[in-house]
Amino acid sequence: MIDIHSHLLPGLDDGSRSPGQSVAVLRQMAADGVTDMIMTPHLNASEINADPEPAIARRDAALERLKPMAPPAIALHPGFEILLDQPLTPLALGDRRLSLAGSRYYLVEFPAMMVGELMTGALREISRADLVPVLAHPERYQACSPGAVRVWREVGARMQVDAQTLSRPTSRGYQARQLVAAGLADVIAADNHGDGRSLRSAVEFLRGRAGGQGVVEQALQLLTRINPLAITEDWDLAPVPEMVVPERWVERVRRFLDG
Repeated sequence: MIDIHSHLLPGLDDGSRSPGQSVAVLRQMAADGVTDMIMTPHLNASEINADPEPAIARRDAALERLKPMAPPAIALHPGFEILLDQPLTPLALGDRRLSLAGSRYYLVEFPAMMVGELMTGALREISRADLVPVLAHPERYQACSPGAVRVWREVGARMQVDAQTLSRPTSRGYQARQLVAAGLADVIAADNHGDGRSLRSAVEFLRGRAGGQGVVEQALQLLTRINPLAITEDWDLAPVPEMVVPERWVERVRRFLDG
């Protein structure tokens, strides 16, 4: 498996606080079958537009310090998770040091209360620069629905669902399961912050909940291996098939209470 979203460069954001913490997580990831990870510390678009060099230098230095300590079974790649608090300038959009593993894929997120139309416009502008915005955890946004995600995909964006959210009996978990069931998620990632979040939890959940369907293993390969590999290699992503992810009564009740 390949994980494209993690906060394991020590001391750069709200993720791992020390090399020891990062190494412990990486060892567990290796035991779970993860072979590659992209390090994606948080970075605001406003900071990039002002001057990206300090953030890039901090990221690169932290990555070079961590690499010799990481388990040999895991390759580490550079990236950022970019908060689009303002539009990225054309100069920023041409700087592959900000992308995932130097590819044309940019991992992006929005302020929590961003409205859908503004999100669509921002994703469209990135796509017009011949880049592919990968929207981190779309299930977090109030504007998220299968219909909205279809529009975001039509303007060129791709979707990264959080692994741990899939199993939660909440409205956010329901949204994540809807996206996976409809074939609208392109990648699953752990979004690990130096804790226990892992891709393995998503694999086990989908096998347990949706197992027995012929498409489940195919979808899991695409979501956790083939499409993440395509991102690191700058290839096109493959479509993920639809599947049935049954909803349990406790999830329906929790969703009703949340709503």
